[in-house]
Amino acid sequence: MTIAAKAVIFDFDMTLADSSYAIHRCSNLLARRFGLREITREETLAGIGLPLEECWRQYWGDFRDEWTDYYRTEFRALEQAEIRLFPNTLSVLESLREAGIRTGVVSNRRFARRVVDMMELTHYMDVVVGLEDVTKAKPDPEALFKAIAALRVEAAESVYVGDTDIDMKTSVAAGTRGVGMTTGHFGEEGLTAAGAWRVCSDLIELPGLLGVK
Repeated sequence: MTIAAKAVIFDFDMTLADSSYAIHRCSNLLARRFGLREITREETLAGIGLPLEECWRQYWGDFRDEWTDYYRTEFRALEQAEIRLFPNTLSVLESLREAGIRTGVVSNRRFARRVVDMMELTHYMDVVVGLEDVTKAKPDPEALFKAIAALRVEAAESVYVGDTDIDMKTSVAAGTRGVGMTTGHFGEEGLTAAGAWRVCSDLIELPGLLGVK
């Protein structure tokens, strides 16, 4: 079954790009600096998609502003420089844009525009909403509502693509169709249980779901 969508909105980390290795490396550089336990890549994946405070509390049972300040000063540029787009990200975005579908990013990443700019995706996106733009993080639908309004479409005409249960719960709360990606920590079962309309293992499958050739 395909649907006609006027807008497709994406999560960023582990949906459009693999940031897991970069975040894993930089998180452990932070851990060494402050005498914290080093984390595994699996733990990194489990934290991606959460706001930074919740993510670090999950890793280390604590959160301190000095960690944030040090991370952003010393490691943010390194982290962003090591993020890599998934192989089919650009071709899928180009296909959607050529079909007249509006596109955007909604992320729990603070200053999401910076990483979208750095990955040279800005010209593909009609809207970018990050944590700095809202009062509540996903799974609250505030950010997705904001993006939908900016795109001038209805929720029912929109698809939200993400790799976590948080993304799928956000989609359900906003009244959009959620497409779960198994490129992160969650498999098909977990994404479906969280409300995914469809689950894909590669972005290349997305245009077909929307009737785009």
